[in-house]
Amino acid sequence: MKVIHDDPPMREEIAAGFYPAFEDRWRRAELAGRWLMLAFVLVCALGLLGRGPLSEHTRANGDGSIVIHYEPVARFGAPTIVRLDTRVPPGGDKVAVTIAKELVDLFGLESITPRPETWQVAGSNIRLVFPVIPGETHAVIRFTGSPSFLGGVALTARLDEGETLSWSQFAVP
Repeated sequence: MKVIHDDPPMREEIAAGFYPAFEDRWRRAELAGRWLMLAFVLVCALGLLGRGPLSEHTRANGDGSIVIHYEPVARFGAPTIVRLDTRVPPGGDKVAVTIAKELVDLFGLESITPRPETWQVAGSNIRLVFPVIPGETHAVIRFTGSPSFLGGVALTARLDEGETLSWSQFAVP
């Protein structure tokens, strides 16, 4: 074996451009990069970082008066919907929902369906009263907006006669 230089000792054919230790490390780095890319694509396709089959979460409070459907991870500035399925009080023709003020402030609330009959601001909460067709037992309320924040935010909602439901959403760039 003819040594060309001191670090590392190499045969003449290795000196011509083939370095097995480097090639092995390069191949491992390529495979690791490909696995990371594949994992990222799968996470995105499943909806764990935005829209997809697993992107919508559902939560309910203890007494079942409110069930919420929301995206736990939303993109900054992208439209998102928070849907509340509420129970109408027996014999009632209105549903009063108290939401965290952050839902209006931080989500750039674009629309509420159906349109609330009245709005009342009380500290860090907003109370919305919605008309309901007599005899209905459930009402669906949709809040549509685009997150204008980055990071996480804790939100709450409750009916006048129900327990508070808490959830959090995270906005990414």
